[in-house]
Amino acid sequence: MTKTSRVCRLFMIVVLALHGGLAFGQEDAPVPELRDDISSRGFEEPPRMVRAKGWEWEHEVRVWLPSGYKVGDQTYPTLWVTDNSLELIQGALTGESFGMAPQIIVVAVGAPSGVSMAEFQRRRSYDFIPDKSLMGPMFEPLPAESLGGAPGFLDFLVNQLRPMLAAEYRMDPDDHGYAGHSGGGQFGLYTLFTKPESFSKYIISSPAAYQPWLDMEETWHRRNKDLKARVFLSAGEAEIYHPVWSGAQIGSTVTLMAERLASRRYPSLELKVKIFPDEDHLTVMPIAYTRGVRYLWSE
Repeated sequence: MTKTSRVCRLFMIVVLALHGGLAFGQEDAPVPELRDDISSRGFEEPPRMVRAKGWEWEHEVRVWLPSGYKVGDQTYPTLWVTDNSLELIQGALTGESFGMAPQIIVVAVGAPSGVSMAEFQRRRSYDFIPDKSLMGPMFEPLPAESLGGAPGFLDFLVNQLRPMLAAEYRMDPDDHGYAGHSGGGQFGLYTLFTKPESFSKYIISSPAAYQPWLDMEETWHRRNKDLKARVFLSAGEAEIYHPVWSGAQIGSTVTLMAERLASRRYPSLELKVKIFPDEDHLTVMPIAYTRGVRYLWSE
């Protein structure tokens, strides 16, 4: 170990001790190994625009590689995050370069930054929601053509985009996770109850409109007695009493889905549910992703 590495290691011990990561007097407490061949942070690849089959617009795709990717030839878990929320997942992975967060590949998919908010919402509504006939009264005011893209978007992620990126990057074929918030959380529930094998792990944050997902789960349960997935399902406490988010049934969606899944006793389902105190629909996003990543890829 070089002198610089020894100094860095000592500094890390002090920092971890001050922040509760180590307890003084515990000689067997783990200390992160700081390697000279590992970058201090991960790498973001150049963004690319990819059009799904049958889509009128392109999706921006951004890939983030972990700090150890350029050392060795191992494969890595891959987390797919919707709404192009790469930065939130990067924040959730703080500390991965010295072993305090999982090393994973991240693929962020969604509208590019230059798209207007109205266009951003139009695209995600179509991408995330299945046919209007499945969605119930809450979606009745919306025109049918503004919804219905969820099956095609799932096919795009799993059968079009994943093989293309897997040919370029060392992705573990058996360890793909999904992360989505709000509409992206609804898409996570849709995927979980129609084609759960698409991902082995799910971060489902603040989904709305409980009845369609309860109906889809009921259909899944009639046909299948197991649900193989590891799921982190969450919402913010303030969403329950906020005048807008309460009308979207976010708190009740998470609560009812948690109760339904727990009562089913699916043998292969691992479920973690969190209601984060004081957090609203926006402030809960980074917390849900951070805690979800830690849970899903914990030792």
